[in-house]
Amino acid sequence: MNAPATPVPQSAPRLDGARLSRAFVHAGIAHFARLSLGAPSAVFDALAASHAGDDLTTLLDTPRDDWHAACVALARIAPDLRGPLGRLLADLQLQLHEWFALALCGENESSYLLNLALAELQSPGALRPGLHLVAAASDALFGAQLPPLALPNHRLVRAGVLDVVGDGPMPTRTLAVAPELWALLCGDTSAWRDTAPLPVSNAVLPQSFCEQLPSLATMLRTGATRHVVFRGARAAGLAAAARLAAAVGRPPLQMEAATWTRQPALAAACRYAGWLPVLALELGPGERHVLPEHPALTVPLLLVTGRDGAIEAPALVEIDLPPLTTQERRDAWRSALAANDESRDDTQLETRLREFAGHALLDGPTVHTLAERVRLDARVRGETPGLAHLRRARAGFGSERLRQLAQPVTREVGPDELVLPDELLERFDALVARCRQRESLSDGLGASLAAPAPGVRALFCGESGAGKTLAASRLATLLGAPLFRVDLSAVMNKYIGESEKNLGRLLDEAAALDVLLLIDEADALFGRRGEGKETGERYANMLTNFLLTRIEQHPGIVVLTSNNRGRIDSAFTRRFDAIIDFPPPGVAERLRIWQSHLGQRSPDAALCRQLASYCTLPGGHIRNAVLQAAALDPAEAGKKSGETTRPIAAEQLVAALIDEYRKIGRTPPPQLMHARGAS
Repeated sequence: MNAPATPVPQSAPRLDGARLSRAFVHAGIAHFARLSLGAPSAVFDALAASHAGDDLTTLLDTPRDDWHAACVALARIAPDLRGPLGRLLADLQLQLHEWFALALCGENESSYLLNLALAELQSPGALRPGLHLVAAASDALFGAQLPPLALPNHRLVRAGVLDVVGDGPMPTRTLAVAPELWALLCGDTSAWRDTAPLPVSNAVLPQSFCEQLPSLATMLRTGATRHVVFRGARAAGLAAAARLAAAVGRPPLQMEAATWTRQPALAAACRYAGWLPVLALELGPGERHVLPEHPALTVPLLLVTGRDGAIEAPALVEIDLPPLTTQERRDAWRSALAANDESRDDTQLETRLREFAGHALLDGPTVHTLAERVRLDARVRGETPGLAHLRRARAGFGSERLRQLAQPVTREVGPDELVLPDELLERFDALVARCRQRESLSDGLGASLAAPAPGVRALFCGESGAGKTLAASRLATLLGAPLFRVDLSAVMNKYIGESEKNLGRLLDEAAALDVLLLIDEADALFGRRGEGKETGERYANMLTNFLLTRIEQHPGIVVLTSNNRGRIDSAFTRRFDAIIDFPPPGVAERLRIWQSHLGQRSPDAALCRQLASYCTLPGGHIRNAVLQAAALDPAEAGKKSGETTRPIAAEQLVAALIDEYRKIGRTPPPQLMHARGAS
């Protein structure tokens, strides 16, 4: 500190950085006013009297109005200050005039009298200390130079503690400190705005990561590394970051990466509050995020992001969080459910845990959260937790971010609703088996097949209404998985790079929740590639290649549909695990579809057989005709509450079917027109 050596006063043990700073600033501004104004106004007298008994000379036990003696005492006391402010003074090796400038900015955020005093010392309307005032006070009070041109590169500014505000000439600009930071330096360690404490959960994390925890914690404590990046599902990444922060012994503070970039003072806040910042970041393919440097202050950072993009920072370690193994998921469900399980049958409990672990490839935090919903649902129904409760819990869980790019399909399709020929049904059943065994499919196979991606990709081809979407819903029902239909209009973007980013975000969210994705009109994405002679063609080809590669690496289940298989590039067929062609239904299938759709309202069994024999429409159009006939049936429209449901009138059914033919631009068969005339 810039003051001559003098014995420390006997009252010096009463060291309180906040009280000393307040008294230091009030006394210094009053002394500067006497030096510069000659006859200061009553504002300065009120400022000096505003903290009676807490003035600088009383705190330091120095002679009243002896500014030099007070500075000597402060210079000797400063190295012994404790708390956040003391550590800041020591870290940045601040001199007395620099401490005064910092405290002046901080106290100006809390003292209205100080605002009025600064307004008298500066040009009208300047309520924060201007750089010219800081320079003048530094020279007059301490004989030290702090010129305006030097302040933008001062270590207090480079550390994000102070900020030079304004765009005029440097002397007219002002100096400011974030009020939250000054409150923290004075002892208030409340959470910062736009941040939240990150709780440390007991969710099961991959064993391979847990084995790395001690060495990672040691590296952070010793400064061997400053940045740790967790790649994977957001929930798992946050849980891993919280666990690492606990191992380091610092409370984790969660925020978005933009908050860290937007508020430079957060680095100092985290350092002096003892927080370990955890940044959540979303990056698309090819994107790069460069972390801002705080050369004057070293602050370790934990970052949570997906699989795409790159992060640039010194001393960085990246951790790819692997999925939980089957046994680890079983352990996760056990810890989440077993303690509250009322069943005393260990065999029954083990069976349920195996079913839960194999039901969906979820991470530990997601299992932990879903278990709460499963328990609540089972308790409300007075039942033992089972797969039905898990399916209901998964139906709407965590879909908020997914809904930005996809829509949920909530229909559950029973065994009689999907009508397929026997050969096609066998292929569909084979796909179901492949999906159920996707995690263990390579067990015992050769080394070339070791650890493949557990994802399954299927292509459903067939004309509109052939049952492709219904089959996807049936697949989701059998697997107990939520189904989301991808909104291509939301995914595809005219700006280069945005489509890839959207698809990457979509697949990351789908993988975290292990949902089944349905991509309709896949030929719009995976159509035949051009020769790349035009710029648009080259970009479309690159986009298609990226989409295929990204979907091929996806650990979940993706169903793509196309009305015409011929539009799909033949080079893509190898990348699909199953390709199922949905042909137009034959007579037998059409009869079952008519019976399934009409149910109890079938007008006549003979009519259904006739319609099935000569009306070659696929199931989707049959569905439309049945609904239209039901809506126009006068008998049903006049039915009173409680009356028995009546069959649909044959003439209404035939008329609706003829309208369906005309709607799609096809000529109704003569037999149908004859049936209409007969009716």
